[in-house]
Amino acid sequence: MDYRARQEELWEAIAAAGVEALIVVAPVNLRYLTGFVGEGVLLVGEEAHLSTDGRYAAEAGEATVAGAAFHEKGHWAGIAGIAREGGYLRVAFEAEHTTVAALEDLHKDLDGVELRPVRQIVEPLRARKGAGEIQAIRRAAQVTDQALGEFLAASAGCCATSGADCSTTSGPVAQSEKMGAFELLRLMLAAGAEGEAFETIVACGPGSAEPHHHPTDKTLEAPGPLKIDLGAKVLGYCADLTRTVYLGEPDETFRRVYRAVHEGQQRGLEAVKAGVRCRDVDLAARQVIEAAGLGDRFVHGVGHGVGMEVHESPRLGSTSEEVLAAGNVVTIEPGVYIPGWGGVRIEDLVLVTEDGAEVLSQAPKVSPADL
Repeated sequence: MDYRARQEELWEAIAAAGVEALIVVAPVNLRYLTGFVGEGVLLVGEEAHLSTDGRYAAEAGEATVAGAAFHEKGHWAGIAGIAREGGYLRVAFEAEHTTVAALEDLHKDLDGVELRPVRQIVEPLRARKGAGEIQAIRRAAQVTDQALGEFLAASAGCCATSGADCSTTSGPVAQSEKMGAFELLRLMLAAGAEGEAFETIVACGPGSAEPHHHPTDKTLEAPGPLKIDLGAKVLGYCADLTRTVYLGEPDETFRRVYRAVHEGQQRGLEAVKAGVRCRDVDLAARQVIEAAGLGDRFVHGVGHGVGMEVHESPRLGSTSEEVLAAGNVVTIEPGVYIPGWGGVRIEDLVLVTEDGAEVLSQAPKVSPADL
């Protein structure tokens, strides 16, 4: 990762904002700009300086910064000292990530310095991925695909993708949602993940009607939909994948809903291209689901950016003003949720290119023709 190039690009944005330096607080932004993983605060001007403590001396030594301060009174006192030594008179700070208490301390320590809140100054830089970032995300997607494939292959009731006997629920599928999520994490770690990108969702039956269901002690058993949403993290970068299968013989509701979501997702994937408005991608998928009479059950946007965080810019929703650019990595994930019955969501990770998109997720999907 070319951290110095990122800092230089940020410096241009800082200068354009009319300030001399930026205090970076969000840990993900610190890692993006310097490679530093730990607790601390960063000040970026023409050079980048880190304030941390002795627990992270080794990590600070490996970070791409001009210098690191270890202040006995804490990170904020250290960053204030760096700002004073630099002679900065106009300093911006990340409004979304700086606490009121930290700001109060800064005002005391930097009397006479103009402290200016700014929003979304690092995040737009993170939206367009470089070659190294794309490689990490691609690997995270591969690890995620592998983990889900191994889980479903061992789960007799998930026959919609494995070809097993739909009438059985023996094997791992007879475990709980919680233990299913735990097993998926184990499989991701075994395949090379450094961790999970977010809390794995395993939702069976009516629980699958909750878009962000928290796994429970409910047993994975037929009949009913089984929705699995998981993502590995590799080298600090995330993947995001959802597949829905049916435990037992699919009922007519599942056939109807799955076909609509599957077609809607395909239309959304086809709409992805550099220069396309994010809301138009959402519309491409939403029109299909609305035509099937299920529009009121599609309650979220069709996707979001993915990178060092699993939810980042750009946002693909019906009110989004953003435009896709080559190098964006986004999800396309329409879903339909019916309280009391369950839900269906299909999600792929997609790299935006100048002339279309490359789908990074390769995990099999249930074919509507097989329902």
